[in-house]
Amino acid sequence: MGDGPAGGDQARAASSGPAASDAPAEVDAAVATQRRTAIGYGLVFLLVTGSVPVLTLVLPWWSDARLAGGLSPNFLVAAVGLYVFFLALGTAAATLATAIEDRMLGGTDPDEPM
Repeated sequence: MGDGPAGGDQARAASSGPAASDAPAEVDAAVATQRRTAIGYGLVFLLVTGSVPVLTLVLPWWSDARLAGGLSPNFLVAAVGLYVFFLALGTAAATLATAIEDRMLGGTDPDEPM
């Protein structure tokens, strides 16, 4: 009625591996870096998203001009441009977050053979 060998093996397997080698200071540094990165990308998101209504208020031609198909620059940016921007920003943020985690925490070394 004890843990037996299977329970002990599971505990050893959980305590070994790449995650077990990360010191609390390394994890704290990685979290702080991820937080700074997320705040930076969040500010870029807010700046770009907020610029569309500001441009509408400040530049009359932004809503009055006509481009392809009689659509205004304001409409094209809101209907297409922002979604392309969101996709690019999300991809860049995810790629950077993954790179930060791989470099700062116990990820696998790309130079090591499998």
